[in-house]
Amino acid sequence: MKTQALKKLVSLCLLIGVLPVACTWVDLDEAAQDVILIDTNQAARCKIVGSAASVSADKVGLLNRKDAKVAVEVLTLAKNSAAEMGGNAVSATDDLKDGKQTFNVYLCPVP
Repeated sequence: MKTQALKKLVSLCLLIGVLPVACTWVDLDEAAQDVILIDTNQAARCKIVGSAASVSADKVGLLNRKDAKVAVEVLTLAKNSAAEMGGNAVSATDDLKDGKQTFNVYLCPVP
């Protein structure tokens, strides 16, 4: 009986420790729904509005978060910032490193 209770307790502790690593904490603002990610070629036909430095936790305690989740979060933060600046597109200016990435914000012609 004690062994089963101990197994359940260990499983619960592991689940509680892993859940925050799997979670995404950044929501896309309604105003940012139409902000798109573009490359440098596409940016050539747009007006630069500013830049956005996005940061998201790449670790929770001792656990590393998946790069893909962190990348989605920093892009979401950049899109939210772009919407606040009046932009409708973002383009990464560097690679994601330690949960940080910088984006240029553009106002592009809408087709």
